[in-house]
Amino acid sequence: MSSFSNDPGYMDAMQRDDENIPVTGLVNLYEEGIARLARAVEGITEEQSRLRPVHGKWSTLELVAHLAGAEIFFTDRMERVIALEKPLLVGVDEREYPERIGYQDLVLSEELALFSALRRHMVRVLRRQPAQAWQRVAIHTDTGLVSLRQLLFQPVRHLEHHLAFLVEKRRALGLSA
Repeated sequence: MSSFSNDPGYMDAMQRDDENIPVTGLVNLYEEGIARLARAVEGITEEQSRLRPVHGKWSTLELVAHLAGAEIFFTDRMERVIALEKPLLVGVDEREYPERIGYQDLVLSEELALFSALRRHMVRVLRRQPAQAWQRVAIHTDTGLVSLRQLLFQPVRHLEHHLAFLVEKRRALGLSA
């Protein structure tokens, strides 16, 4: 997705490559995100998921709906890089999504299931890609040329970024982190 905050430094950090992580390790990190998110919301009721225990921050439901929505973009982008020649990836501004989509009216378990299904699907696709596929590129309207590998770093880091907020919400709700 785009920087959401319109901060090019954020996107650079999200898409920055790390040559120390092999492709298999990166795909494993991406897959592990399914269990990490499930653990982060474990024990949170639907009612609790709609609360905003940290002033000025999204509810747990809004955050998980954001993650599921972002996963739609990430999946689409990676698939297009694999299937097409230098596809155009359009940046997205997240600010209007929660209200216009109605994140607070969604269902936590369904958003979690959507996130999980998209990741499981993409893991299968990524694991069957030949070595040269990882050098395939797209043109992103905010960041320019971006490789499949860089696009995979983005959802890994995006989830990591938001897991800290879920821990904060759990503590504010009096639940163990």
